[in-house]
Amino acid sequence: MPRPKLHSDEAILDAAMSVLLRNGPAGFTLNDVAVALGMSRAALIQRFKNKDTLYLRLMERSGVQRRDYLATFPVEVGPRGVWRFITDIVAGMGTGEGLESYLLLAWEDLRDVSLRRMALERNLMVREAIAARLPRDLASREEVAAVLQDVIAGATMQWLVERKPSLTRYVLERVRRVLALLFPQEAFELPKP
Repeated sequence: MPRPKLHSDEAILDAAMSVLLRNGPAGFTLNDVAVALGMSRAALIQRFKNKDTLYLRLMERSGVQRRDYLATFPVEVGPRGVWRFITDIVAGMGTGEGLESYLLLAWEDLRDVSLRRMALERNLMVREAIAARLPRDLASREEVAAVLQDVIAGATMQWLVERKPSLTRYVLERVRRVLALLFPQEAFELPKP
């Protein structure tokens, strides 16, 4: 009879993500995950085979979490709806603390075909969510959504160097400029700091 599992897969994945963000992909070890959980490395190997399998499961779960997160937002079509949605998802990026760790994960995505495919799927989820909120009569909704996503990603990268003001405000100021060009009749208020 098999021994009962003391830790759910979700608990293991949570601990593994914490270790991964703390140590980065190069310093990510099964031993560190096992220590974080208080379980043996052998038990972890029995459940996930090896570090690569565990990492792949983490990234698969990341896609599911992204889809579930995006599904929590109402689909409000129009300039105000796009602005509210982008404001909410950018605020969800937090203060920017630890953002460097996510860059290391993105680097890993570039080095592996499966991980790159999953990263593309996660990006497309965001782009499609933006496009769904753009006015229906707007030509090239998908292209506009891609540009808005590009601005978010580019501003995030620029913020890593500049670090002022907060990540949320920095990114939203840049997105607001683009939206003001697209919808000059609208006013896009920044949230209070």
